Amino acid sequence: MKEKEIKKLLNKFNTGKCSPGELEMLKTLMQELEQDNDIPIQTHRLKEQIWEKIENDLNGDQKLRRLNTAWLKVAAVLLVTTVAGIFFSRLLKKPDNEAVQIAYQTITAPRGEMQEIVLPDSTVVHLNAASTIKFPVAFNGKKRELFLLEGEAYFEVRHDAKRPFLVHTGRVTTQVLGTTFNIKFYKDLPDLQVFVNSGKVEIHDQAHTLGMYTPQQLLTYNKLKESFVRGNISDDHLLSWMHDDLILDNVSFREIAVYLENRYNVNFKYTGKKDTRQRYSVRFSNKLTIRQVVDILQLIDGRKYQLKGNNLTIK
Repeated sequence: MKEKEIKKLLNKFNTGKCSPGELEMLKTLMQELEQDNDIPIQTHRLKEQIWEKIENDLNGDQKLRRLNTAWLKVAAVLLVTTVAGIFFSRLLKKPDNEAVQIAYQTITAPRGEMQEIVLPDSTVVHLNAASTIKFPVAFNGKKRELFLLEGEAYFEVRHDAKRPFLVHTGRVTTQVLGTTFNIKFYKDLPDLQVFVNSGKVEIHDQAHTLGMYTPQQLLTYNKLKESFVRGNISDDHLLSWMHDDLILDNVSFREIAVYLENRYNVNFKYTGKKDTRQRYSVRFSNKLTIRQVVDILQLIDGRKYQLKGNNLTIK
């Protein structure tokens, strides 16, 4: 997290304008301080007071907002200096194995096929069809990092409090210690999505903190605008691709096409006008053939479909 972002977060905290997600991020910064033994005792005392106020704010106690917060401004200065110092010293510190070349392995689940991968730390990754991940052959450093280059994956991360687990997807990084979550990152779709199934997940892009996410919460990140929306999901439809039925709620036709192209290894071709505004909610059994799926699409979409080999033409 950049120093500018830390200052902005603390300033919002001082004025009582932090959202619940931002308060969670501030708690994460406080936990960083817990791991540093060189913090002056005065900062520790101020930190304890700030921690108490964060907990009260998260619990909805508004009484503290009416108190004199002059001491918070002093605390903020100390925290910015201390936290920024910790972060930047870690960035500047050369790793012990800097000269060691990291060897990576890249695995792609081809169209029409899902794969299950066990990483070097025993984390399990379920790869959807036409998805690619890149990861080190061994996690030797202080972090476990990998890249979801394309597609969708469900992660069952083995807990390791000393080594956070990071998934890089374009500009966005998802960080956990041990949890289960799903990432959807298709280059043909405008949005990246992270859905948390269990545990806590911290997400940020190259310039901003996107918050802490807990079970049944969904991040939808627009890759072009670099904007995001936090949502709560009451069902597990976002994980249906791993089960008997594929359930897509309120999605564009392009998203339906991406899933079906990858699942059935077909190519959608448009000879008529593309419908970019219509939204659909569909459910497809994994036991259906592509011809049965085409019949369903014609009924709900109203356009004519013609299947020849692996090419599906929409008129």
